[in-house]
Amino acid sequence: MVQRLLLLLLVLSSQLGFLHALPCFQCSRVNASGVCVTKEGVCETRGSQRCFLRKVYEDGTLSYGYQGCSSVCYPLALFNPAVTLEEKCCDDSPFCNKF
Repeated sequence: MVQRLLLLLLVLSSQLGFLHALPCFQCSRVNASGVCVTKEGVCETRGSQRCFLRKVYEDGTLSYGYQGCSSVCYPLALFNPAVTLEEKCCDDSPFCNKF
């Protein structure tokens, strides 16, 4: 009985995406040309995490960005006179957070 319950939970979890790890690009500093200037890597989402891509614009020009895995990700755009922050969140395909 316990084995059947565990199997059922496993099937339901996989159908809901809880156990699905999604590979994402990871870089703590991407320059305006889209080149990672720090240690480049790959992370895999866990639990409620999604891939993210953040872009920072200064005076309307792309300055730098970040990419990786995060459970705190909200698609948004914040504007102020000098700096704009855009954040993209995705979990629809592997490496969906390409710069």
